[in-house]
Amino acid sequence: MKISELFKTKKTLSFEIFPPKREDETLALVTDTISKMDALSPDFISVTYGALGNTLSNTVGIAKHIKDNTKAQPLAHLTCVSSTKHDIDMVLDNLQQNGIENILTLRGDIPQNITTPLFSDFTHASDLSQYIHTSRPGCFMTAGACYPEMHPQAESMRQDIENLKKKQDAGMEFFTTQLFFDNQVFYQFLLAARKAGITIPIIPGIMPVTNYNQLDRMIQVTHCAVPLQLRNYFDLYKNDKAALQEIGIIFTSYQILDLMAHDVDGIHLYSMNKSTFITQLMQNIGYVASRFFAPVQK
Repeated sequence: MKISELFKTKKTLSFEIFPPKREDETLALVTDTISKMDALSPDFISVTYGALGNTLSNTVGIAKHIKDNTKAQPLAHLTCVSSTKHDIDMVLDNLQQNGIENILTLRGDIPQNITTPLFSDFTHASDLSQYIHTSRPGCFMTAGACYPEMHPQAESMRQDIENLKKKQDAGMEFFTTQLFFDNQVFYQFLLAARKAGITIPIIPGIMPVTNYNQLDRMIQVTHCAVPLQLRNYFDLYKNDKAALQEIGIIFTSYQILDLMAHDVDGIHLYSMNKSTFITQLMQNIGYVASRFFAPVQK
């Protein structure tokens, strides 16, 4: 089933996971973590892979496991970095053979200390999406990513949103956002995107934070703004693991409840493969979430 069909009847709940590099860890992810996530009834689970596609075989294998053993639809990540049309065709063949219809098309992160050419046939995610739809018409649904606080390489928010319009025109059927901690930033971005003619669903991406180093790392990687209140909490309890976990659950719960109150298109959680924390979070907002994600009766 193509994920875009779900938006016709409901708000979506989704999780993102990443394939571990070690084989024994991959097995544990498949048999335990995904099973626990499936119990939370997500509509889809996205599966990442590393720079230059170095965990691609695990990505496809995990996506197939999701398709065959859960109620969720798999969303496989695919990037432009170092990919030729031949490379992409091989991946698309693999996905088709395994019955995987949904692809998150991305440019991909630029690896450090790489001297070989990174872009040949595809430079942008929109190029990749357009190629998929042109070469395999009707076979796949493509989605994309967006940045409420602007892509770090964009010259301006206006330019960044113009690029989103190109992604929509290239066939992408929904966007998930980079993580953010300040909902007002998302609401302003959403308004600007709608004014620019972007009509497809835009799903806010949320990452629960559970420790001090993780918060700092997310700031460095994404350059996202952190509300003073959250920063103060983490500074005060930086050496208290239990306190930070509790604060993380409470803060993220409120953030999601506020997004639901603003009638967003869905919620996408960057799980970091931590099924226990995601389970606690969803239980914390269980009643409201059950109503928000329920299918609309026609």
